[in-house]
Amino acid sequence: MRVAILGSGSSGNALLVQTGQTAVLVDAGFGPRILASRLRQVGVTPKMLSAILLTHEHSDHTCGARAFTRQHGIPLVSDPRTLAAVTALPEMTATSGPVERLELPVGHDLALADLRIRSFATSHDAVAPCGYRISTGAWSMFVATDTGEAPAAMVEAMRGAHLLVIEANHDRERLLRGPYPYHLKRRILSPTGHLSNEQTSEALVSVLDDGPCWIWLAHLSRTNNTPDLARAFVRAYLRQRGFGHTHVQVAPPDVGPVWDSASLLGGGASQPPLWMAPARQGAPGTPEPLEQH
Repeated sequence: MRVAILGSGSSGNALLVQTGQTAVLVDAGFGPRILASRLRQVGVTPKMLSAILLTHEHSDHTCGARAFTRQHGIPLVSDPRTLAAVTALPEMTATSGPVERLELPVGHDLALADLRIRSFATSHDAVAPCGYRISTGAWSMFVATDTGEAPAAMVEAMRGAHLLVIEANHDRERLLRGPYPYHLKRRILSPTGHLSNEQTSEALVSVLDDGPCWIWLAHLSRTNNTPDLARAFVRAYLRQRGFGHTHVQVAPPDVGPVWDSASLLGGGASQPPLWMAPARQGAPGTPEPLEQH
């Protein structure tokens, strides 16, 4: 299993999960040209994608899905309520051509080639927000990037995952002292908003064990957090509770780290070579935005 960040934050979100048989995107929050360019940077073409998994309908997670899926014939996968919300957007209906959809209700499983995908509920101000646990026979990863708290289903999905891609959106005190208007601060701090560095740390401590684990902190606010602040807080919190063996990185707003299980088997000492999966066969900067997070 190979995982690559294509961008994370309020300006756009996309993550690639790849195996020797298939590849999927989790979210497509960039325009089609940017998505294609970033895929090429990690050695992947759109024709290699079997699906685009959507976590919710907000534009920083879906704006590229609308045109990208039509250009390349890639199905959109999500809860039917999310798919309905996305395909009903004016910019979606204005583009000619059908959208291939594959419904995956929150809490259900889906098999795509050698990937097993489990959807789980998150807590965000969207119609049916979710995250995903994606597994092969030997490896598993977890991704949840927009949630104001960690529901039981999300915590359960975190357990035993080798790679955890989890939101650490803001430092609470920095948010409270910062320039955002009161209504937006209240939204972010609400149970349907975003996780703080401390909330993320608490969720991690509730599921970590002595096994190897890699953590990518995602969807950082450029106004209310910094990579150094988030990384230092989470590392210190985990170290104080006996989890200093974990590997903590920050997912940037552009192409970021690559996690490859093949390199881990070899000790993980060097960056693994980019490799190509078979082509899909008939598969079913700028200021931070204030309103869509």
